[in-house]
Amino acid sequence: MQKFMIAVALATGLTASAHAEDLLIGTGATITSIDPHFYNASPNNSIAMQIFDRLAERTAAGRLVPGLAESWEATGETEWTFHLRQGVTWHDGEAFTAEDVVFTLDRAGDVPNSPGGFGGFLRGIENAVAVDDHTLVITTDVPVPDLPGNLANIAVVSQHAGEGAETSDYNDGSAAIGTGAFEFVSFSNGDAVELKRNDQWWGGEVAWESATYKMMTSEGGRTAALLSGDVDIIDTPPAADLPRLNSTDGIHVTSVPGLRVIYFEINYREISEVTGLTDSNGQALEVNPLQDVEVRRALSMAINREAIVERIMQGTATASAQWLPEGAFSYAPDVTVSNADLEAAKDKLAQAGYPEGFQLTLYAPNDRYPNAPEVAQAVAQMWTRIGVQTSVEVLPWSTYSSARESYAIHIIGLGNSTFDATSMLINRLGTREEATGMGASNVSAYSNPELDALTMEAISIVDETEREQALIEAVEFVIEDQAIIPLYQQSNAWAMRDGIDYEPRIDERTLAKDVVLD
Repeated sequence: MQKFMIAVALATGLTASAHAEDLLIGTGATITSIDPHFYNASPNNSIAMQIFDRLAERTAAGRLVPGLAESWEATGETEWTFHLRQGVTWHDGEAFTAEDVVFTLDRAGDVPNSPGGFGGFLRGIENAVAVDDHTLVITTDVPVPDLPGNLANIAVVSQHAGEGAETSDYNDGSAAIGTGAFEFVSFSNGDAVELKRNDQWWGGEVAWESATYKMMTSEGGRTAALLSGDVDIIDTPPAADLPRLNSTDGIHVTSVPGLRVIYFEINYREISEVTGLTDSNGQALEVNPLQDVEVRRALSMAINREAIVERIMQGTATASAQWLPEGAFSYAPDVTVSNADLEAAKDKLAQAGYPEGFQLTLYAPNDRYPNAPEVAQAVAQMWTRIGVQTSVEVLPWSTYSSARESYAIHIIGLGNSTFDATSMLINRLGTREEATGMGASNVSAYSNPELDALTMEAISIVDETEREQALIEAVEFVIEDQAIIPLYQQSNAWAMRDGIDYEPRIDERTLAKDVVLD
């Protein structure tokens, strides 16, 4: 009877909304800005991809396809030429030109107060010149064979609207003038983003006159909103609710293995700059034990990744010892998941000079990654068993993301938006250097000149087979140094009412423009 009543309610809702003008999306993470260059985070990028376009785009499966650039070619060892679409206009009717791209490339890598920017994607760019309105030539200081793929991460903004604009001007809409499928209507931080269809969009027909992204960080709340008809589609449906959603009439679920790795980021700063780290008696330490590779290896060895995937993620993730899924370009086949070994981990701690362990706070967000608090609690118990007395502190993403530089160790995700190892190597682990864009999202203060040299050599190799092998060597170097502690790769899922459909994306973006009427 109960299921019949739910089905009737859903059917009634579908009748009312099958031809609705507004697409209502329940998103599981907080959108913090409309400025497409402020923060390289998936929720923000999902919105940016509605309002703004890029020179190149990615399909749901990750294939690189033309965007605002109809074509491109390497016209020299350190030169690329992009041929731009003609007839494209900004939302205010102004013509899109190559000068807008030049302005974008200058702005994107240097947004004030960015908690994690896009400079790494612009590495090597020495100059960008608008030859004419629809031809752009980019020169690099070294060969950058993956430049078009990197630029698929850079939203192109309008020069006339963006010159002199700050992030706040994008958030209030005054500078949020794009060429994308939707136009900006409103942004309420922590609540919702409202968009309206751009009928002049060059990319084709969009099913919805408007789209509203509702921020719903409560997992149960998202499921309830979909079942009650308050939203049409939700991302990151809770693993525990998937059986119920799959068996509910009027609802269907789509999913795909994803690119995002969930891992522990380690703070390499001096102990005076680190919070959440004391000796076994709660007293101040003289040095940061996490700077010792044997300590990091001990922490990694104590983690039962398969148990986390099975019991907490309930099969919606794959245990991993690196940051790329099997089959991805530069996946390292020799870096595999080992069984947890508590005794060996204890021995490593003792050899490192910590036979009594120490006290550690593990930080986790409560509204960003599925089951992150539960995963943190489970790992805290594993670490406590080897003598590292671990407590967990859970914070909302808006607070969490701005304080990560102080945390001794915290859980974080990387969407691998370059679709290879370079996103981690350059943005997260590269030594921070504003001039080159290296370390644009490096909040851990990790710095290893040998890794930097391996990375820079690899990314300049034109031959794809040789470049992949060089990147694999860099991946192996990172894991040998235990620079990060990988846990698992997430699967990406969406649940939605019947009558609409969405092709699941490996990059986990939720794009209103790609939701179609079934």
